[in-house]
Amino acid sequence: MKVNLDLDLLRTLVAFADSGSFKGAAQLVFRSPPAVSMQMRRLEELVGHPLFARRGRDTVFTDKGEQLAQQARQILTLHDKLVTTWRGSDAGGRVVLGLPDDYAALLLPDIFAELAKSWPGANVEVIVNTTPVLIEQLDNGQLDLAILATQAPKRTDVVLRTEQVVWTSSPTHETHRQRPLPLAVFSDESPVYRATIAALRDSVRERGEALDFRISVKSKSWTVLVAAAKAGFAVTTMAKCVVPEGLRILTPDDGFPELGKIHIIMRGTPDTQSIATSHLAERILEAFRMHQPAAVSAAE
Repeated sequence: MKVNLDLDLLRTLVAFADSGSFKGAAQLVFRSPPAVSMQMRRLEELVGHPLFARRGRDTVFTDKGEQLAQQARQILTLHDKLVTTWRGSDAGGRVVLGLPDDYAALLLPDIFAELAKSWPGANVEVIVNTTPVLIEQLDNGQLDLAILATQAPKRTDVVLRTEQVVWTSSPTHETHRQRPLPLAVFSDESPVYRATIAALRDSVRERGEALDFRISVKSKSWTVLVAAAKAGFAVTTMAKCVVPEGLRILTPDDGFPELGKIHIIMRGTPDTQSIATSHLAERILEAFRMHQPAAVSAAE
């Protein structure tokens, strides 16, 4: 009997190879882990060999599984090139990616570089907005995929990297010594804003005194906050990886409390799962795995 292997099954197999687990594969193809398990059982039935084995608490490839994953990657690469050749810019469909503006300059060069190598016919629309708005747009189906900042990742989120939140100020002004301290902050729902306010409150409990401050600038734009800090108008907070040249990072030695960490995550929904979305997700993961992006120019 003739056997046809579904490309979706092969993509999930490759996603397992890339992530190392059913949970990770589920995140990359935007399916539930049980759905991924069912797909892989179906693939094992079709090829007639066990592809996975247990090693302690982990699930790993058998030799046959590893061999098939390598062959599947070759097949998918050839398939995607074929589609690109015949469909051009329409290849794989259109994908809408959302991310905050403070990560755009940091992340997009590596992501686009990966797309240029492996998916030159990609049709990607990029929407830049705040994390709360992006989450709403993702939930409403306006986005296929989003890169977000969060203090508490969901179980289904792909954590791309974890970053320290830092205080920043102009190195040529004494703004950080002013009291009340002038602050430039993100909008209320930003995880960086929440980390900042939480640290200020915790500082009161730990020291028994408040760091007197006033909010001088509130904006949804990272560019606006950077401008305020560089001009010496206010001190601002942001993820360490996006601190640009021309700003100084303030430390506890300067009298500023630790701000904790946030996670940069990738999130999609089952409703937007497609070959194109999965391909973009794989390229984003590859960009982070192979070319961990350096800071825009982080000042120590």
